[in-house]
Amino acid sequence: MDFDKLKIAVVHDCYLYLGGAERVLENILKLFPQAEVYIALIKKPYWKKLSRTHTIHTSLLNKIPLPEKYISFLKPLVIAYWERLKLDQYDLVISSSHSFSAKSVKTKFSTLHLAYLHTPPRYLYREFNEMNWVKKPFFQKIFSGWLTYLRKKDWQAAQRVDQLIANSQTTQKRIAKYYDRKSLVIYPPAILPKTTELSKRSAAQPQYYLFHSRLVKQKGAELVIKTFNRLNKPLIVIGTGAEKKYLQKIAGPNISFVGFVTDQQLIKLYGQARALIYTAIEEDFGLVPVEAMSCGVPVIAFASGGVKETVVHKKTGLLFDRFSIKSLERAIKEFEKNTWSAQNCRRQAAKFSEQKFQQQLLQIIQAQFAKKSSLE
Repeated sequence: MDFDKLKIAVVHDCYLYLGGAERVLENILKLFPQAEVYIALIKKPYWKKLSRTHTIHTSLLNKIPLPEKYISFLKPLVIAYWERLKLDQYDLVISSSHSFSAKSVKTKFSTLHLAYLHTPPRYLYREFNEMNWVKKPFFQKIFSGWLTYLRKKDWQAAQRVDQLIANSQTTQKRIAKYYDRKSLVIYPPAILPKTTELSKRSAAQPQYYLFHSRLVKQKGAELVIKTFNRLNKPLIVIGTGAEKKYLQKIAGPNISFVGFVTDQQLIKLYGQARALIYTAIEEDFGLVPVEAMSCGVPVIAFASGGVKETVVHKKTGLLFDRFSIKSLERAIKEFEKNTWSAQNCRRQAAKFSEQKFQQQLLQIIQAQFAKKSSLE
């Protein structure tokens, strides 16, 4: 199939920080240099980055100078933007969605629409109470009807898509539960370091533990900080987020915060890390553990969500079952009693390569075009 002749649109919820979903977006764009990109909300540095190679379309909402912590209030308006957006002029539409429902775009019958779901929108389903302002019963009564309406619109959008693709078996189960549809799994791609970069780790002596995440409640950073305060072991925290100031306030002198780091800086930090600590709650996939293993670093993770599909217990790390300080503390002590093979970690991470992701995506596109042609 000659993909160069196709008119393609790639649709992504928002690009407000560089996370796993944005890594997927950038990999899709590598495959399709001719694609036009639709993003409802995008920060200026990321717009500059993508616009070097692709035409970028944004919503009028992107011009509202709203602080990041209040962007959740725009979600219903962004959904309305996607619902009104018609992309009939394209042969292929690939949507990448996790929160703002980019899969809601409208297309004509002959257009193939593939929706890559990082998760169904959490605020509509399992994680209603993630936003602090709706925790009180008063607000729950006000918004329950509105959220019911948005869930209906989200379900309808999922039915219009030709093929749903899940980023993990965990997400695949949620798609079946919330949308009553079957989906295919393509694991997100990890950035695998070069052999020369890996050789530096083999010569280094591990010095500290790493925690790499957005610093928000559902990532479990507070649990990690309190555990390492008790253990008094060196910990480096990578990332930024709403809870950063609070976490710095409660952190002991053995814990340092380095904020945002580049990919090269991250690989250097992994070079002397004993292990990655990963405590995300019900993470849909979790790219960070895969990236750690690709650098030969084992992972100590809370056994929740997609991490159970990536970390091999007692081979490339340890999974602990209870979300508590005692449980994490026991896991760290058990980890230190054993030796860990960097080679095992790298082999496991290699299953989630960019090449594999792109090959699987192209295979699905070809199969879906053939299926669609047979129906015309």
